[in-house]
Amino acid sequence: MKTYRVIYHMARADFLERTRRYSFLIMIGLVMWIGYAAATGKMIMRIYPDYTGELNSAWIGTLMALTVSFFLGWFGFYLVKGSVARDYETGVGQIMATTPLTRPLYLLGKWLSNFALLGVMILLLMAVAILMNLFNNTPLNLWALLSPLLIIALPCMAVTASIAVLFEIISWLRGGLGNIVYFIAFLMLIIPSIETPNYLPLLDILGFRLIGDNVANAARAIYPESTGAFTFTITTLSTPKFFPFTGIEWKPAVVIWRIVILFLGMSTAVISSIFFDRFSPSHTSLEKKKTKRTNHKQIAFSEPIANIDIHLTPLPASRIRFRFDVILLNELKLLMKGQRWWWYMAAIGLVIAQFVNTLNVTYILLIISWLWITLLLSKLGSREIHHNTHQIVFSTPHPVVTQLPAIWFSAFTLTALTGSGALVKFIMMGNLQSILAWLGGAIFIPSLALFLGVLTGTNKLFEIVYVLWMYLILQKIPSLDFVGLTIDSPWKMYLCIAFALMLASAMIRQTQLKTK
Repeated sequence: MKTYRVIYHMARADFLERTRRYSFLIMIGLVMWIGYAAATGKMIMRIYPDYTGELNSAWIGTLMALTVSFFLGWFGFYLVKGSVARDYETGVGQIMATTPLTRPLYLLGKWLSNFALLGVMILLLMAVAILMNLFNNTPLNLWALLSPLLIIALPCMAVTASIAVLFEIISWLRGGLGNIVYFIAFLMLIIPSIETPNYLPLLDILGFRLIGDNVANAARAIYPESTGAFTFTITTLSTPKFFPFTGIEWKPAVVIWRIVILFLGMSTAVISSIFFDRFSPSHTSLEKKKTKRTNHKQIAFSEPIANIDIHLTPLPASRIRFRFDVILLNELKLLMKGQRWWWYMAAIGLVIAQFVNTLNVTYILLIISWLWITLLLSKLGSREIHHNTHQIVFSTPHPVVTQLPAIWFSAFTLTALTGSGALVKFIMMGNLQSILAWLGGAIFIPSLALFLGVLTGTNKLFEIVYVLWMYLILQKIPSLDFVGLTIDSPWKMYLCIAFALMLASAMIRQTQLKTK
């Protein structure tokens, strides 16, 4: 009983702490957007090309469950990740390591906190689903409406919560690289459940195949010719053909396998304790050890310095001048600091590939090149907070006028260089539309990064938003295309938004100067 109390109180304290954080508001906003998109028909389940279900409790609940599994399973990871890392950074972990709390219990408490946070989001979506059902004037069947969320979405959240814990205790997955790895791994997770000839429950974490097979069977019962694949898209249907959907048949085997997936998520958090160092200082990197050893030697063998009366010559006011080029160069060095030779080789290879390929391939390579610099751009505006140097930086003369533009220009330089192959190709082709769209994208990307970094003081939000945005651009959604990939790209609008984001960044930073 004492063990359960320890887990409960640790998870409860961690959960309450997170509900007071800015990311919790982001989660609520994301959930409200998901519910709104599903309620207004922007999220569509269909059998290709245009067969879709009638709006009833079963269809709304199934649609909501798939929407939650896909979007909250994808981005819920980023929103709950950070609890263990915070214990590392604040030193709380070292204090907890001195207690009798074991590694499995600690990670189980963290998993429970993650799971509870995602569970609250599902409860909010249950309320949205009920309202959606009532607004559509369809008979309310609570079991048909809520069972997909409980049986499909909840186990998926358990797995998402456990993977967030696992990534946090593996040092090289703890930062931005882990965020990108999860993004790719999540997409790869969908493929096995779709491609396998028979339904394999353990591969269908999201419930995509389970839902798709049931929807396809319901469509074929009314339209025998509907042999197309099940799709889940953000679009609208011009001439939909409706069929009744009575819901998923919850056979005992189906429910048991979903419970197994839930316990699989919980056990993953416990098993991951194998990789957990329990905040041991002996697991620091060799470079840090060498640095500390060198510093100790220097201190131990340094000669005592006699007190010398030093008089500093005042700097004449005429010599105090602003050197933007120097600040820009140093900001660019900070932006690129720590990159290995292979990173530069890959970036150069992408630039060359942009130039030598066809126009359509060039656009795709341009997006990939601008994705390559995600982890560098995500530092904009938050580097000072992360390294706790904001008091020094903010105390310099006019940091909003001097430092902030240098940060933006350093990011713009990097963005322009990594996309230079495409720009040269557009110029040689005389494609003015592509040149202007390229310029708009090169201005918008650092503006977005700087705004989100200054606003949140962290790199996480930009990494989430930016990677998703680029993915949706690759799916050729015109309204989100700021690089000119589609014919209807509203790049002019995003150019205006970019300047608005710059202005907003300056205003937020000016406010921070008075409060931090």
